[in-house]
Amino acid sequence: MKKVTIKDVAKDASVSVGTVSKVINNKGYVGKETLVKVMASIDRLGYSVNANARSLKSSKSNKVAVLISDISNFYLMSIAKEMEKTIRALGYHMILLSHNDDEQLELASLQIILEQQVDALVIIPTGGNGEMIGSIKRKGIPVISIDRKVDDVVTDLIMDDHYYGSFETIKYLHLLGHRRIGVIYGHKQNSIGRERYQGAIDAIKQLNMDEDSTLIKEANFKEEQAYRSTMELLLSPKPPTAIYSCNNTMTKGVLKAVREQGLRVAEDVSIIAFGDRAQWELITPALSLMAQPVKRIGIEASILLKNRLEAHEEFAEKQIIIKPELVPGNSCQTITIRS
Repeated sequence: MKKVTIKDVAKDASVSVGTVSKVINNKGYVGKETLVKVMASIDRLGYSVNANARSLKSSKSNKVAVLISDISNFYLMSIAKEMEKTIRALGYHMILLSHNDDEQLELASLQIILEQQVDALVIIPTGGNGEMIGSIKRKGIPVISIDRKVDDVVTDLIMDDHYYGSFETIKYLHLLGHRRIGVIYGHKQNSIGRERYQGAIDAIKQLNMDEDSTLIKEANFKEEQAYRSTMELLLSPKPPTAIYSCNNTMTKGVLKAVREQGLRVAEDVSIIAFGDRAQWELITPALSLMAQPVKRIGIEASILLKNRLEAHEEFAEKQIIIKPELVPGNSCQTITIRS
């Protein structure tokens, strides 16, 4: 079988050999459409870039890229800060970028990361751009995914058991007597959104609760959209007795809507959220949480990164799934089930 050459890749992608060389060597500017086209040709033809990339990267850049989804999210920034400690301790510099859950912004950020010739990538992915992330891996750059999976690409991964957390949250509200529960979820474009949504929906069905579709609101992991969705729930003819918010950012919108309606948390409507404890320490009444183990996730992700940067030989990707912990506060009230 004829060995695929760089000329074959250039011909297949309808670009110059020089352009392919820039992509392979991470040197020089290449437009993102061209970059994706060249990466696709490399994959399609089976051009072997790993050995080439390793020989060209004989000297390290001492840079690690950390690409997160939202710099305003306390939980995600806490993880980034934990990663920074390890990155600095290992003598590397951290490049921090965010994509705001936008696949095009993520793609542009990944291109910048390639241009910076980083030694590793830590990413909280949108769920898209699997082809690009897969290509980065094949260049010999370790990829560690946090909080969610990269669809169709196997990477080192550490995240919460999102499905379990959502299922157990609804189960807890059911135990307190709630049968009409509002769910504010993000979206279904990535694994975290899908799994938290599905866990809640499955629990509602299995526990034979009210399956009214108007109680389930998509809010795109945004505070303002969660605020609007909560308003719709609270102003409906038959409002829910409890609301479950699927992440920290949306919970701010939920609490704002409850307050503006002049309602009391717990007494008038029970609130529970999937999120990080530290963000809600000063909230009264104490918020009931399906709490994320941010410290543990940050530390274990840091260990994965350290192992990749210091490894002298390849080893299989590790998949670490951690169960979140139900932390009852004072924001959920037991209600009497009416016959």
